[in-house]
Amino acid sequence: MIALFLGLACMPKDGGPTEVGTAPPLVVERPSGTVRDGVFRDEAHGFQVPLLEGWVAQPGPSSGLMRVALRHVPTDTLMEVWVFEGTGLSPRQREGCEWTFQSKGRSLPFSEEVVVAVCTPDDPSSRRVFGTVFGHNNLVVQIEAHAPTDALVEGKDAADRVIRLIRW
Repeated sequence: MIALFLGLACMPKDGGPTEVGTAPPLVVERPSGTVRDGVFRDEAHGFQVPLLEGWVAQPGPSSGLMRVALRHVPTDTLMEVWVFEGTGLSPRQREGCEWTFQSKGRSLPFSEEVVVAVCTPDDPSSRRVFGTVFGHNNLVVQIEAHAPTDALVEGKDAADRVIRLIRW
């Protein structure tokens, strides 16, 4: 009975015979970097993001523009580090929100010119996105902090602490 059940479970959905070696190859893309000893290290661009207490990281794909996604567990704030080619320091468009505020920001150890911005969501109950955009080595880096509505100040503060500790 068990063998019959296992045999039926392995049959293709159309009921026809299966051929060995006809499945498409599984493509597993390498991650953009590694997390080791509490630090995310990007392999292509060489920056490092420390994971302060309460933060967890998930590297993006090595070929992707989004290099790492971070989450601050206590506030449920999400943070994404994006890297684009070019020089324009305007924040890149986001679906579902509009960049309603932009201003010159405080310089960082690796970039004098910094733009800070706020992306206001179309849905008022959605997360507000706080952007920090700067140039480095002919790249534009856009760091987004997606703070939940019930922890806007705490989430932005937690993300700002991490941004100030990023190193090249």
